[in-house]
Amino acid sequence: MSNLSDLELAIGRTLAYFDVFDYPLTVRELRRWLYPTSGGQVSDVGSRKWAIEDVERALTEEPLRLMIGRQGDFVFLAGRQAIVEVRQQRARENERKWKRAMTTARYLELVPFVKMVAVVNTLAINNARPESDIDVLVVTVPGHLWMARLLVTGIVSMLGYRRHGRKITNRVCLSFYITTDTLNLESLKSIDQPDTHFAFWTAQAVPLLNIDGTYERYVRDNVWVNQLLPNAWQWNWAARVLPPNPGWRSIKKLYEMFFATPIGWWLESWARERQMKKMAKNVTSKSKAPTTDVIISDEVLKFHEEDRRRKYNQAFVEKLRSLGIEPF
Repeated sequence: MSNLSDLELAIGRTLAYFDVFDYPLTVRELRRWLYPTSGGQVSDVGSRKWAIEDVERALTEEPLRLMIGRQGDFVFLAGRQAIVEVRQQRARENERKWKRAMTTARYLELVPFVKMVAVVNTLAINNARPESDIDVLVVTVPGHLWMARLLVTGIVSMLGYRRHGRKITNRVCLSFYITTDTLNLESLKSIDQPDTHFAFWTAQAVPLLNIDGTYERYVRDNVWVNQLLPNAWQWNWAARVLPPNPGWRSIKKLYEMFFATPIGWWLESWARERQMKKMAKNVTSKSKAPTTDVIISDEVLKFHEEDRRRKYNQAFVEKLRSLGIEPF
């Protein structure tokens, strides 16, 4: 649709992306997620941060008005009004998942060297399916990733929340760890196609446990997201972040003092060796493949054996083409 303005194209791209997930947007959300660039490159268009009044005006003018539908507070592609009920139903069903995620984050406040626990993936936008698990991103201090992972796994297992085997629904998926030295996730984008989905995924992280301003550092370090989504970080998650538990933080500091001793460093080395041996037994793992789906290092542990990014990115491209919008 060559007759669309830059803002109208941005709105069309944004609605198309979220339509892949059966997710209508409020006008405020639409402005936040505006995707103005066509190829993920830095540009004058990509740097613009239209006001919400601009977005509202564009929605009421032709030709965009013919492309969209509206119901209550929600905006969606024309003919897709059924997804409003889908979103509302999932939001109600997701309450149990959020409570479990909050409980998990509270207990992980005790784990030495854990600096952030954030909900990611579909639950982050309140759009998880009833049968879905709870995906979290765990951030640790450099040099203590392996012991922190071992303790996190132990605590979540004792709570009866850990996803494993066929136990998936409402279970916590512990498949992504990074350190505070690797908060910038740009290098983890898919290397074989434009990875629009990963930019959205990165900016959608909802911090539940945020120690020493780690989430704020995460936002600063992932400035690359701004090139695609200039308004993405303009959101306040203060209501989701757990208030500090002073008693637990004191216990955590004692643990950290212990693990900073020679015995603690030996335990870190032992934890690393133990986990690496176990991982080596998984002969079907993608860890040796030339992708960013599975990464095993002292700074990043990412175990997305069934990484769906390619599927979502392709569905997004097809959606754009169906609207007459050139994807890249």
